[in-house]
Amino acid sequence: MSEYQDLQDRLKRGFPDLPPALQTAATYVLEHPGNIATLSMRQVAADTGISLGNFPRLAKALGYDTYNELRSVFSTHVQTGSVGDYHIRAGALQEGAVGDGLQATWQEFRDAAHRNVDALFEQNHLSAVNAAAGRLAQARRIYVVGMQASLSSAIYAKYLGSMVSERFRIVSGQGGVFADDIAEIGPEDAVLAVSMRPSSEFTIRVARAGRAAGAHVVALTDSDAAPLALSAQEVLLIPNRSPMFFDSYLGVTLMLEVLLGFLTMQSPDAVARIENMENRRRAMGEYWQDRDI
Repeated sequence: MSEYQDLQDRLKRGFPDLPPALQTAATYVLEHPGNIATLSMRQVAADTGISLGNFPRLAKALGYDTYNELRSVFSTHVQTGSVGDYHIRAGALQEGAVGDGLQATWQEFRDAAHRNVDALFEQNHLSAVNAAAGRLAQARRIYVVGMQASLSSAIYAKYLGSMVSERFRIVSGQGGVFADDIAEIGPEDAVLAVSMRPSSEFTIRVARAGRAAGAHVVALTDSDAAPLALSAQEVLLIPNRSPMFFDSYLGVTLMLEVLLGFLTMQSPDAVARIENMENRRRAMGEYWQDRDI
């Protein structure tokens, strides 16, 4: 475990025992690691609306002599590429097109894909994935939410999930209204949420609203310190490093397939439902047939 991950774990474990002002500081530290690394303490305090002195006190509560020692953990985290700027990464990608860079970039994409797949299975235990699938299997309704770049993943999850069970619902927020999509959510339901940092505001709101209503939130996200992770009962981590200027969604797709595969194993009616759907699709002529028109 890296020093950054250890710090995040200690911060979350100690969070309930912190006084209110330090809880506000801790929440900001967890949700905005990039700001902690790059902004001055005065700027961070202004963002949170609490006094400057709370941040050195938080650092001491975490075992650091000074705030700068705490900040250096985040600075190292940023420098290793865990928090990046898309335009800078796009520039680096363009520079790779010079000379023999195309072959090198091709290899970088290949290596990154293999690393992400391997890391996904290393960072997530079989028991955790099976438990998450079990929660979905027991839920009355399963609300799927993902916005911005994660929208296509949410649609894919709903598409696959609906083949297994009729209980899947997509939270679309059509017209900018999300509350209506989860108006009936309750303790017997589950939320399957997908979000990578920087996180979609509405995905986090839906997850928190679902949890407040008693629903079980399963999160697919890139860090235990991500805002979505802090709003969920179960977190499945998604490695997403890529030479691309944007984070890779290969791991998201793979985890959804694994998770919904485990759900299928726990759903006795899945085979009959899938067979019925296939028959209906054929009857409706939804698949292309190579015939003269």
